[in-house]
Amino acid sequence: MASMRLFTRLLLAQLATALAVALLLFGLFYVDRSVTVSRLLAQRWVPVIRAATGQTPDAQTAAHTAALAQPEMVQRDHRPREAIPMAGLAPRHVALRNTLAANGIVIRQVAVSQEAGRPTVWLEMPRPPGQAPLWLGFADPLIETFLPGRFLLALLTCLLLIVGLSGWLARHLTRPLDTLRQRLQGHRPGGPAAGPEPPVPGASPEVAAIDSAWREMQARVQQHEQERALMLAGISHDLRGPLARIRLAAELLPDEPALAPRRESLMRNVQVADRLIESFLDHARALQLPLDQTVDLAAIAREVLAARTAPPGSLSAELPATLWLPRAHPLLIERALANLLDNAFQHGRPPVCLRLQQQAGEARVEVQDAGDGIPPAWRETALQAFARGDASRQRPGTGLGLAIVQQTVQRLGGRIEFEASPGRHVLRLVLPLAP
Repeated sequence: MASMRLFTRLLLAQLATALAVALLLFGLFYVDRSVTVSRLLAQRWVPVIRAATGQTPDAQTAAHTAALAQPEMVQRDHRPREAIPMAGLAPRHVALRNTLAANGIVIRQVAVSQEAGRPTVWLEMPRPPGQAPLWLGFADPLIETFLPGRFLLALLTCLLLIVGLSGWLARHLTRPLDTLRQRLQGHRPGGPAAGPEPPVPGASPEVAAIDSAWREMQARVQQHEQERALMLAGISHDLRGPLARIRLAAELLPDEPALAPRRESLMRNVQVADRLIESFLDHARALQLPLDQTVDLAAIAREVLAARTAPPGSLSAELPATLWLPRAHPLLIERALANLLDNAFQHGRPPVCLRLQQQAGEARVEVQDAGDGIPPAWRETALQAFARGDASRQRPGTGLGLAIVQQTVQRLGGRIEFEASPGRHVLRLVLPLAP
């Protein structure tokens, strides 16, 4: 039930309500019809019962008897074996007893049998002590074995009309919500702000208010992302100057053996700070670079592999000749692939393998290593900025590598998948090949 669409839920709710109402009306109609038929049959049987039990009909009853066709009646001194007693509280049974009683006829029991394909109603008449029981059978349709065809046709027609009207109403109610859903899903983190769009067709005031609130929130988030990227870029740019002076000062230190360890420590820390600044800039660019190019994933992967130095046998690749990705940017793809390989070498174990393949309209970028991988409970956190597990704090890194990959994948409309088994860990990017 949780996975059903709103249209399906509304349609099923309306159909269930309509069916319940139809069954209720059918029950009321059927009961009322049965009571009416029981009263009419009782009136028709009164003269015959009086004649069979030796009662003298009055003038009104005699005139009424002459005007009506006499029903078929059978007498027996016992209840037929196939006859089934009727429930005493059944509406037709109560109506039959009351109508007969109003005409001075009391019956002890009512039973129904099926003879020659037609029902027969048996009435047990009271007899004086010592006399044999008297059962009178009437072959009149007090009990119907099937519903009238016209009633079934009317019920089926009503149900078809209800289905049509319910489907139209459910579609009318859910179409604005579906349009709004498409607009929300069309937004990508870091993408350009949506331009002015017409109101949602047929939207209720509630849906229009949701659409307006979403646009306002989207504008605020866009402004926040721009201000954050500008702040990171500004801080990173301002830090480059002092770092350059520190590097120059370290290089100008006297070439003495006592100062060599200090010089190496200064240069090493400057390089770490420079890498951190570069990660800040990459993090800011991941939301700012326009997605207006079609890039070759295979070509970018070859460039990233060519720029990397790794021990022999520790890095391999399985790449197609070309794999084109629309609505992307080459710098974003290059940074994401480099970060994936850095993460595999720093937190995994060689050998590392980079694979690219196309499957079902999607591009799959896989980086496999022989490490233990990221624990399932830590995977969501590992994709956040500056998130580092306890085991990673003793290793070099900025905590922004996978966060940049996550931002890039979100902007491209893809997803990140993890796969782990003993001695094998795979981090997979799944990117749509269609806009």
